[in-house]
Amino acid sequence: MKKNDVFTVTIEDMGEDGAGIGKTDGYTWFIKDALIGDVIQASVMKMKKNYGFARLVKILEPCLLYTSDAAD
Repeated sequence: MKKNDVFTVTIEDMGEDGAGIGKTDGYTWFIKDALIGDVIQASVMKMKKNYGFARLVKILEPCLLYTSDAAD
């Protein structure tokens, strides 16, 4: 992948700074404004050897916090 590439990822954890953490093929992504359980489209901003930073483009499937199923 390179800068501005768009990919889909499921957020599995949260970082200390509140960024969502997801993995694609073992590569770790930090994505601001994403929550655990979200399935999102993200755009590559910066890549390091073992991790990268991306920006949220679109929430494809929101976590239960944002759905009416959470109230049931």
